[in-house]
Amino acid sequence: MRKILPYLYLLVIISCTSTKIIIPKNSVNDYTGDLYFSSYDSNKYPRDTINRGPNDSLSTFTNKWYSQHLNSLNEPIIFDKKDKNLQIIRFTNLGTWDHPYTYRVEKFADKINVTYRQTDGLGGYQTGKLIKNYTKKVNNKKWNHLISKLDEVDFWNIQTQDPNRINDGAEWILEVLIDGKYHLVTRNSPDVYNGKKYAELCELITKM
Repeated sequence: MRKILPYLYLLVIISCTSTKIIIPKNSVNDYTGDLYFSSYDSNKYPRDTINRGPNDSLSTFTNKWYSQHLNSLNEPIIFDKKDKNLQIIRFTNLGTWDHPYTYRVEKFADKINVTYRQTDGLGGYQTGKLIKNYTKKVNNKKWNHLISKLDEVDFWNIQTQDPNRINDGAEWILEVLIDGKYHLVTRNSPDVYNGKKYAELCELITKM
C-alpha cells in the first residue's frame, strides 16, 4: 500500500495540472457595441428591490450581457422597429456553461422563415464565433399554432423581469414584435423554476 501511495499522489498532480481553466475573454463592461434592448436607470431600480425594473427594458449590465451575445450571433435589433409588416418572434438561450443560441421566426406576407444560429461562446461568460447558421421555411399552420400559444400563456401581460433571484442556470429570452408592438420577457431556467408554461412556449419555437 505504501508503495502505491506515491503513484497516486503523482496521478492527482498530473490530473490537476492538465485541467483546462476557462477564463472569460471579454468583460460585459467592455462591450461598446449596439444595445439590443431598451435600458432603464439602474439607480431607480437597484438590484436588491422587489421591483425588478419597468417592462420591455433591462439594466445596463444585463443589456450589455445579452447584447454582446446577440451581436456575436449576427442577429438584428428588433425592439425599435416600427414597420407593422414585420412579425418577428425570437427566442435566445444563454446557458452559463453552454453555447449561446437563438431561434428567430419571421413572417412577411405569406412567407415564414425560421433562422437558427449558435456560437462557440459561453452564455454566462465570453462571446464566440458563429458555428451554426441555417434558415428553413415553415407553413402557416405552425405560425398560427405559435400565435395561439402566445395567447394561451397571456404573453403580452407577462412581466419582463424575472422575479426569481438565481445566480446560475440559463437565461431564456423571448422577444415578440407583431403589428408594431414589441414585448420582452426573460426568465432564468423556467423549465426548472416555476415557469412551465413559459418554457413550453419557448420550446415550441425550437421545434418549428
